[in-house]
Amino acid sequence: MAPHPLDPATPEELEFAVNIIRKLYDVPIHFKTAGLEEPPKAEMKKYLEAEHAGQPVTPPNRWILVMYYLKRTPRLFEAIVDVTAGKIIHHKEMPRTHHAPVDRVELNEAAQVALADDRVKKELERLQLGDTAVVLDPWDYGKDDENEQRRLTQIFFYTRNPKNNSPDSNHYAFPLDFMAIVDLIEMKVVKICHLPLGAEPITTQHTGPRKLGNPEEPEYDHTLQSKPPRTTLKPLQVIQPDGASFKLTGRLIEWEKWRFRVGFNWREGMVLHDVTFDGRPVFYRLSLSEMFVPYGDPRDPLHRKGAFDLGNVGAGVTANDLSLGCDCLGVIAYLSGHVINAHGDVVAKNNCICIHEVDAGIQWKHTNHRTGKASVVRKRQLQLQTIITVANYEYIFYWVLDQSGEIEFETRATGILSTTPIDPDNTDKIPFATRVGNGVLAPYHQHIFNLRIDPAIDGHNNTLSYVDSVPMPQDPSLNPYGTGYMTKETKITTSSTVKTDPLAARIFKISNPSKINPVSLAPVAYKLVPISSQVLLANTDSWHHRRADFCDAPIWVTKYNDRELFPAGDYTNQSSGGEGIRSWVARNDNVENEDMVIWHTYTFTHNPRPEDFPIMPAESVRIALKPVGFFNYNPTMDVPPSNQAFNQSKLYDPTLQVGADSQVSELPAQVNGLHINGNGHVAANGVHGVNGANGTNGSCCSARS
Repeated sequence: MAPHPLDPATPEELEFAVNIIRKLYDVPIHFKTAGLEEPPKAEMKKYLEAEHAGQPVTPPNRWILVMYYLKRTPRLFEAIVDVTAGKIIHHKEMPRTHHAPVDRVELNEAAQVALADDRVKKELERLQLGDTAVVLDPWDYGKDDENEQRRLTQIFFYTRNPKNNSPDSNHYAFPLDFMAIVDLIEMKVVKICHLPLGAEPITTQHTGPRKLGNPEEPEYDHTLQSKPPRTTLKPLQVIQPDGASFKLTGRLIEWEKWRFRVGFNWREGMVLHDVTFDGRPVFYRLSLSEMFVPYGDPRDPLHRKGAFDLGNVGAGVTANDLSLGCDCLGVIAYLSGHVINAHGDVVAKNNCICIHEVDAGIQWKHTNHRTGKASVVRKRQLQLQTIITVANYEYIFYWVLDQSGEIEFETRATGILSTTPIDPDNTDKIPFATRVGNGVLAPYHQHIFNLRIDPAIDGHNNTLSYVDSVPMPQDPSLNPYGTGYMTKETKITTSSTVKTDPLAARIFKISNPSKINPVSLAPVAYKLVPISSQVLLANTDSWHHRRADFCDAPIWVTKYNDRELFPAGDYTNQSSGGEGIRSWVARNDNVENEDMVIWHTYTFTHNPRPEDFPIMPAESVRIALKPVGFFNYNPTMDVPPSNQAFNQSKLYDPTLQVGADSQVSELPAQVNGLHINGNGHVAANGVHGVNGANGTNGSCCSARS
């Protein structure tokens, strides 16, 4: 069956597009990215209207966007291949100021080039280390010079834990005191930099061996940790004896009045398309559009650390293969995607999106205190999860939909801190970093995300306003006792930025002025409940600020334009800025009762603590999109009541309590404990096996990216 116009690029389409580019040249090609170029929105609106009405409609041609270099040259091209018609419809050589994302093939080659360099060998000899114990960590080069247009990477050096020399040891606990800069076109080391070992802004040449630190607990891998795992937990299993409540047809999901499609591409990873509730359009497209991780380390050369993890690498490229029973629990459906590597080969990203239901507590409840009768409904949610591994960090992203028409986007950050060395004997105060282990310094940094919201609230012409809750003025007739408060709504009429205001309980209302709710007598709407957080802390004259267009305001609104998907620009690697959302807002377009896009920027300001090492407990936040006057009454009134016959909960049994004489093995083949059914309640069923990813007993929780 032919793919839907919004379905991700198929392996066959990617292979066709790559081959048509190859035929243009008799020189080697270094492929960077390839994926679906979505049809123009005007064309897709007509298609979707016909599709929803059940009318026959001809799908638009399928297009694949390809980005590539002529190998070992700075010549970068982008092309759009019409795979339906079998021809190239767009082909452009990019300016030398534009640099494609990095890829694993070239970074691995750069690492080998660095290890073979005589200057690197001398540094390792100085540190009395052999190259077999050294781990290299290539990083985005960043920017600190307008005239520097070579395609570069900076490589940090670490060593394995000298106590075990294991390839799985946490090398971030043993940072070395130098780095190398590699030219990715000529594939040679162009500079060696020594790293500061204290707070000094500029580093002098290091001489002699450096004593490695000795962190108290450097390892996160359970097989390498100094202490054994706990044995106090009994299994908690999610079982759904009748299967899941959602229906998956290709990339189309139908669940509890929701209907939407799940896309995937190399850059954004998971994307939601054509989201409807009970047959009514709600959102045209939802995605995480960009993230920037600027480091607050002012010392040379560490001031360059600032990575656009989506634009420079790609959420789809770094997506994990999720394992059954580890990353998601319950009855799981998986979706996969495809990207290409530097050779143009198609690479499968298997099981990169997991779909499952969760019980999220009580949806609503009331007890009639006169009769004692209680009515209660539990809250079921559908979660779509993807996890990306970008070098040291893991990011976990969830789209969460519930039965009340609400959508939430959850972001979790975990993984390992990007560390730098400090002299183990240094006791100076470091104002921009935290010692997280002996000889291990973790600089302050921010994780700045941008969520792109393309609304279609009962149609594509919408208006954004912000609504504050404010005190009513003292008035003898209207507010004689001074207890009243009201809401104040302000429409946004031109493309602009808006601040969040938690002190005013500010929300952002997305309404359709042409559709009036007969109960509220106001336009039907959804509200964005934002995350109030810091904006970029770097100075406005810094390269961090110049490059990260979206990072200095929490809310942006722009008029919709095709291909305006990425708020820091299409090409973020070593970018100079100026091609992103700031320039779009500066157009002063009319956005009232228009097809417009809302962009929400939110931040994890991460000042590391010792508890974040050797691995970070997950930090999480949720953004909410909630109906406000979209329905005439509570849309969950028809959700069945919660009761024991359905939930099959089980009373606590003190004889099964874990104690000195009752230990639970780490991964038992059979357990006789408590387990959880699809509603999140303890079930009364008997014994269940514990299975790994392939249906066998054992550990299945290794993330594979």
